Amino acid sequence: MNETPIFFPASDYKLFGVLHMPVDRSAQEAFVFCHPFAEEKLWTHRVYVSFARELTKAGYAVLRLDCMGQGDSNGDFSDSTIESMQNDIESGIEYVKTKLDGDIKINLLGLRFGATLAALVAEKNNAINKLILWDPIVDGSRYMQEILRSNLSAQLAMDGEVSKNREQLIEEMREGKTVNYEGYDLTEKLFEQVCQINLIEENKMFKGSCCIVQISKEGRPVRKEIQSLAEIYESVDIFQADEEPFWREIKKYYGRANNLFFVTLNWLKSCTN
Repeated sequence: MNETPIFFPASDYKLFGVLHMPVDRSAQEAFVFCHPFAEEKLWTHRVYVSFARELTKAGYAVLRLDCMGQGDSNGDFSDSTIESMQNDIESGIEYVKTKLDGDIKINLLGLRFGATLAALVAEKNNAINKLILWDPIVDGSRYMQEILRSNLSAQLAMDGEVSKNREQLIEEMREGKTVNYEGYDLTEKLFEQVCQINLIEENKMFKGSCCIVQISKEGRPVRKEIQSLAEIYESVDIFQADEEPFWREIKKYYGRANNLFFVTLNWLKSCTN
């Protein structure tokens, strides 16, 4: 396989990415990977690299990119918005089309909030062929409450007490300050934008093939929100993959997510049969 680190333009800044190509450099389809939010991106990194290589072996091209202010890309995370994140993904799509055949089929894959962003981009870009959503964040408001809870836990761990509750943190953002989430400065604008996201509130315009994978312990039922999300896609398959929550710090090192890989690759094979 060929792996090329690159910088490519997006708006008035540059994004960093790695382009994975099959050995013969021919590919009929390409994936653009949409990474999770903030620190979850770090813990997910190796799994993304491993799966990009699996896809390359199967004949796909893959672009892994860092959104503005994250990884090696230009900019500050505090300037991030939902629009900028979607535009970064769109810039990645355009780069792939320019670098490869302009008629190449484009697929999106995302984990957690990366899956949410992939779903949002697929609604606006009718060139998206396949959509793979790994344990997507369906309710943005609930997710932001999890983020705030993480801040409270950090306060307790560092200071032995919670000096600022959720309401106080939100008020600080409204005053123009930022809230620290594991080293990332969360602004009121981004906080409010994410809170407004709910993937199941309206029917989907995306008409391609969609794969939704719930990542959880084997035997657990599919979550209601995942089932509800699947019901509003025209062509969709739901699966469950028995994996640890590798997007956060856990005891086990996660270089691969074999069950998740197996389910996803099998689905892709079924799409070509």
